[in-house]
Amino acid sequence: MKSPLTAPPDAMGALYFLPGQYLFKRFENGREITKALSSASIARAFRDYETDTGWLATRRILRYREEPEGNYFLSYEPAGRRTIFVENETRETQEITLPLPTLILFGCKSEFYLWTTKSRQVTEKTRLALAPLPNLGGDLNGKICFGGNEVPEVRADTIEAVWKLIFSTPFNGDQANNKCRSEPKDVRRLLFALARSEKKTFPASELLETDTTVGQLWARIVEKNPYRRY
Repeated sequence: MKSPLTAPPDAMGALYFLPGQYLFKRFENGREITKALSSASIARAFRDYETDTGWLATRRILRYREEPEGNYFLSYEPAGRRTIFVENETRETQEITLPLPTLILFGCKSEFYLWTTKSRQVTEKTRLALAPLPNLGGDLNGKICFGGNEVPEVRADTIEAVWKLIFSTPFNGDQANNKCRSEPKDVRRLLFALARSEKKTFPASELLETDTTVGQLWARIVEKNPYRRY
């Protein structure tokens, strides 16, 4: 009986589960190379398995990497008007709509970081700036504090959920200093002022740029190569 399984046209190999053994088939130069494998070798292969998409020209997944110790991804939201929730100085949460710059999200194993940029499009050569929002800090000046909210794992299929959590979780006064030029003591004052104004774009002059590009961040944190240039 002919097997109903058909390999996708871009497949490089296939693993078959047979009674009492496993069979690995690799496609190479138009030929099929078959090898029998034990359960121990299968377990070892998947434990050490790594994947990396390389740089992509999409905003939802700019780059994604899977490793046994944890995953990494880069994603970005283009500049535009957004509705967010911000706690004012009397600790009342207000829903405001305002222009925000392009936001860059970095998922790192079990943690998430948020930055921005003056550019509308993001590539590995894009220079990072501090996101003009509270509740961001840490050693990389961008670690997101989600409060008591349950945070998804860093996976390709959780990107949408993380973005939704960022825009739906109220920002308070924690780590609100040194996030913009005009209001260095509390960036929330700038956010409320923009919500009251008729501005359609976030003023780029407010952003505090770093000396790090997106590619350098990835090389330093993911590839453990602080000297790689982009």
